[in-house]
Amino acid sequence: MGKIFLCGGLGWFLGANVHSKRATKALKKKHMKETKTLYSQYYNDVYKLQEQNAELAYAVENLQKELQRVEQDREMEKIQRDYDEFKQPDVDGDDRISRAEFNMYVKNYLSNYPGLAEKDYPRFEDFDHDKDGFVSFQEYAQQMAVQVKQAEAEQKRAAQTNSGTQSANAKANALKGLSGQTKRVDNFNDLYAKYRG
Repeated sequence: MGKIFLCGGLGWFLGANVHSKRATKALKKKHMKETKTLYSQYYNDVYKLQEQNAELAYAVENLQKELQRVEQDREMEKIQRDYDEFKQPDVDGDDRISRAEFNMYVKNYLSNYPGLAEKDYPRFEDFDHDKDGFVSFQEYAQQMAVQVKQAEAEQKRAAQTNSGTQSANAKANALKGLSGQTKRVDNFNDLYAKYRG
């Protein structure tokens, strides 16, 4: 009977040992397969994310180029508008405005604004920076930029002090782009801001 128990125990131990080795081997194989699948999925996801990042970077680059192009177009349109404004008083078409052309233009243009005091009329000397007797486009553009900055500064001051003067209101309205409406304005800054609006 002891031999039977001994042989049975030894057989059970050897069977369990072989069976556990087989089970361990199967579990390791399953683990390796799952690990390989997870790594494959991880690398695929990383690759897809890198592709998406590259596509987004390309899209951002294209948008930046488009924004640059739009800015350049806007700047060119602004320059063209300024040049068209500059050419209005240039009667003889020589790309410079003489004192006579300037005075004639101011007289004709501002006759539409009878409430404007003569002291507020633009002066040729303000535009003729190099004092050569003519206003070039560059001088015109520089002076108009100064005029716009002054009008904006006056509007800010008026807004801060809450002064309800007619001049401040006219400038505020002109800078808001009310160029299509007829309003009484007080000086050339108002006219220019209204015209450019």
